Formats: sequence, structure tokens, C-alpha cells
Amino acid sequence: MQLPERINAIKVVTYDVIQIVESLQAMNDDDSYEPTIEEVLAYIEDWVYEDFGDSYGIVYQDENGDEL
Repeated sequence: MQLPERINAIKVVTYDVIQIVESLQAMNDDDSYEPTIEEVLAYIEDWVYEDFGDSYGIVYQDENGDEL
């Protein structure tokens, strides 16, 4: 039996974008503020570090599996 070249161990943590947008709107004191995907990703980077312990090799995907 030949062993695989690599084995991926995947941990999935889902972040609620609507809640993040609402938090960013509250921080900006503007309910009409619409953050960019870059701002949303920057907002969750601290959570990713806490959840994974390190951000090395983290891939961000949307609900369809498309990389962001």
C-alpha cells in the first residue's frame, strides 16, 4: 500500500457575516455603512487566531467553497 503524499486535517469554524456587519455598523455609528469583504476578513482575524492558534495556512472560503 502506498501512503498519500499529504494528509489535511481540517477544522471548520463558521463566522456569521451579518453579525459582523452589524458590529461594524455599530462601531461606525452608521446603520447604512456597508463594509467590504476585506474589512469583514480583517475583523475576524483575531477570532481566527483564537480559534486556530495560528493563521498559517488558513484559507478563507464563502458558503460555496470559493476562496476569498
